[in-house]
Amino acid sequence: MQTQRDHVHAHTFMMGRLSSALVLGDPTGAEIPGRRAQTGLLIGIILALLVSGGFAVYGWIVPGGSTAYRQAGAILVEKETGNRYVYLNGLLHPTPDLTSAMLIQGPSAEVTLISKNSLRDVARGAPLGLAGAPRQLPSTDGFVRGPWLACLPGSVAPGRSVSGLGINLDPGVAADPLPADRFVVVRDQRDVAYLLANGVKYRVDDEAVLVVLGAATVSPAPAPQLWLDWLDDGPALAPARIEGAGAPGLQVGGRAHPVGTLFRQRVESGSEQFFVLRRDGLAPMSRTEFLLADAKDEDAAVELNPAAIVDARRSADRSLLDRLPDLTPLRLLDTAGRALCARQRPVSAEEYASEVVLVPQPAAAMSADGTPLVLTRPGAGMHVVAAPVPAQTATAHTFVISDDGIAYRLADQATRSALKLGTVAPIPFPKDLLAAMPQGAVLSREAVTSLPRG
Repeated sequence: MQTQRDHVHAHTFMMGRLSSALVLGDPTGAEIPGRRAQTGLLIGIILALLVSGGFAVYGWIVPGGSTAYRQAGAILVEKETGNRYVYLNGLLHPTPDLTSAMLIQGPSAEVTLISKNSLRDVARGAPLGLAGAPRQLPSTDGFVRGPWLACLPGSVAPGRSVSGLGINLDPGVAADPLPADRFVVVRDQRDVAYLLANGVKYRVDDEAVLVVLGAATVSPAPAPQLWLDWLDDGPALAPARIEGAGAPGLQVGGRAHPVGTLFRQRVESGSEQFFVLRRDGLAPMSRTEFLLADAKDEDAAVELNPAAIVDARRSADRSLLDRLPDLTPLRLLDTAGRALCARQRPVSAEEYASEVVLVPQPAAAMSADGTPLVLTRPGAGMHVVAAPVPAQTATAHTFVISDDGIAYRLADQATRSALKLGTVAPIPFPKDLLAAMPQGAVLSREAVTSLPRG
């Protein structure tokens, strides 16, 4: 005889088959569809609650938060705010910049990101740092080694009284060297003109020089003395002084001529020979010397034939053949739209070389009115030593130039080590150009002090 339990089991079995037939299309299934999924879900929820409860109990017994701030040399940066801290003697000290933090922590300094919550209950100390230190220094591979540019403001804004030099420290700036057959003219602070050609400066001592070279109407860009001193010196340019000029001289070509008279012989091949009459006879001279002298002589040069030269007495003085370089192939360079600069690069641990180049005006590190600026590549900097180093100086002064164009002197080797500059060899940099840049604080580990709050 069937009991009520048997009826319930039979009903459940029948309902399971009906549900399976409706949901799965299979009437042979004895279980209600979804029963296993529901059971698994329930068990999963129970396990999740148990695990969460376990973590909650553990967090209550052992308070959370990172202890990375206790590591030696750690520079702590809050993830949420970017605030920087150093942990010293049980106190957490705010620092205004990464450079100060590196000076405090020394060569073992390492940046560690940490949550604000992990520092919530740590005792605070006074802010520590170096007033005026750079926000941060470039990474080791961010230090560049030249070349760099020092540009003349007067070549960008002619006619304006602007002092200083535009300084561009980006080694990737395109620059065109002054061509070998071209020259430019600049002037110093005393208004003395200089002709620049082939890496050499020639002081112009007579206006006839610029007239002969077709530069009489040029307006030379002003150049500070430090800029001119970077270039090699050539001889001063002026017509030669002939001793006794104007006095009665010897006969040449059948008639007497005053001392200082110029002579020219035209050869059938198209070349020319030039002479000047000295007291002891005809002296040869270069084409450059002849053109300069002819520009100052009111009388035209005397044309001679070969026979007259053969018959004339010859002077033993041949100094005017090589007193001056041959300037006759040179032509004035048109610098419109470009700036005149000195490009410098290190050639040894203590020396640098300079050459005259032209760059597009936007790369000349100047504002539109010619005000000089300091330009750098973003994120880059330079580790330099002021050159030349005086012989009596025991240690050379080294500097870091940050990516905002400010020079910071490094106090000592301990400071360089703390800033991780031990593997970045300093390059020679003109001390006068360095002095012309904006100067920042002297970076020193010993100079790190307490700072005002706020």
